[in-house]
Amino acid sequence: MVYAANAIHYGWSPSERSRIDDLLAWATALALIALYSFGYKTLLRAPQPSTFHRVILSALPLVLISFVTIPYDSTDVFLYMDVGWAQTHYHLNPYTNVLRDIPGVESDSMIDPAWMRTNKNPWLDLPFVYGFTFALITRGIAWLGHGRWWLTLVLFKLLNVGAYFSTAALVWIAARKLNQPRPDVSLYLFTWSPLILLHHIANAHNDILMGCLIVLAVTLVVLGRAAWAAPVLVVAAMLKYATLPLIPVVLIYVGMTRGWRRATISAMGAASVAALLSLPYAADLFGFRFDLIAAQLNKVTAGSLYAFLYYLYRFVFARGLETFGAGLKVAVWIASAVLIVWELYRQMLARKPSVVDLISVCSFILFAIIFIASSQFYSWYIGMLFPLILLLTSGHWLREVVVILSGTHVLSLTSLSRKGIGYFVVTTGAPVMTWLRKFRQST
Repeated sequence: MVYAANAIHYGWSPSERSRIDDLLAWATALALIALYSFGYKTLLRAPQPSTFHRVILSALPLVLISFVTIPYDSTDVFLYMDVGWAQTHYHLNPYTNVLRDIPGVESDSMIDPAWMRTNKNPWLDLPFVYGFTFALITRGIAWLGHGRWWLTLVLFKLLNVGAYFSTAALVWIAARKLNQPRPDVSLYLFTWSPLILLHHIANAHNDILMGCLIVLAVTLVVLGRAAWAAPVLVVAAMLKYATLPLIPVVLIYVGMTRGWRRATISAMGAASVAALLSLPYAADLFGFRFDLIAAQLNKVTAGSLYAFLYYLYRFVFARGLETFGAGLKVAVWIASAVLIVWELYRQMLARKPSVVDLISVCSFILFAIIFIASSQFYSWYIGMLFPLILLLTSGHWLREVVVILSGTHVLSLTSLSRKGIGYFVVTTGAPVMTWLRKFRQST
């Protein structure tokens, strides 16, 4: 009922957000967080684990309602559609050209400003920031959509629904293979997550594709097909770049557990995949707008640790902001790198690693990049990490923390997401500190 009310309220036409909309967003977010938590606790108390089909079938109405909900919190999917159309119809390279290069772009029915008017970015003047994998995906979907706006939108959302069910199946398979006592709990946490359903099905963010590919790579390792994991991670890294550090980690794991010859073959396969995905665009490499792409990747958004510390400093001191900002950016990346290297050494280099060690290291790397290092944070980024941490053992600190954050960050759908300090405190800082206090008391 809550999902249905949300879908009906926002309707199927573009509109500005009002105070009434924000009140509904708060009511929706709080209700869904409470219901999600209640369902989780109820499932834990069940005398017997649920089956895969029971968990999935009961989630189907939520998936359907989220699917028919028109994206209302973000315009990203409309930009995906525009970039795909620019490639198929106008034959433009999205890394060397911007949408404004299209003659009469404002009159193109596929690039409809009405759906983009809530986007505060100069989106007509920005090159494509995602990798070659996603550029090819947008081109393929736009070709299938054949210039029909609604059909193209449906195809993008169907892709995410397919990724949702594929990820659910992979989480179930891997969790059982890892001998988790309650794989149904891991499956529930993913399939019933309001963050996944609203951000990745309703608003159609592409991070769920990343989450699916990362879990696919890990599942291949779990099933004894570790050599295929690195090529799969290359596909993911050429969609969004956060998974790049996972590729050498997986290759190290293959070398230490299956032999360095097999690791070399895996690396060659990964390089071949990268070359194939680059072919349609790499010829124009020297014309890429790297300056604008880098500016987009390094922008500051509310919710990041960097933004919290920066805005806090500005509130207290209000001087030397440029110097402090530059130093802080270097500091958070160095801190993240040190933590990642230490975790890599502790879990994998100091001893022969297990699959669980690999999952733990990969999860920690993504967590450090998303929550510590990056100055740009959006709550839907959690979709990259969330399926993977569900393969950690129940009680693992990172699993517990990210599950909590996946709930609190549903509040990103409210006006809270625009508060540089308050957003971080409420959705990340306070929940983590609460967990730490409980953890210390229990130990």
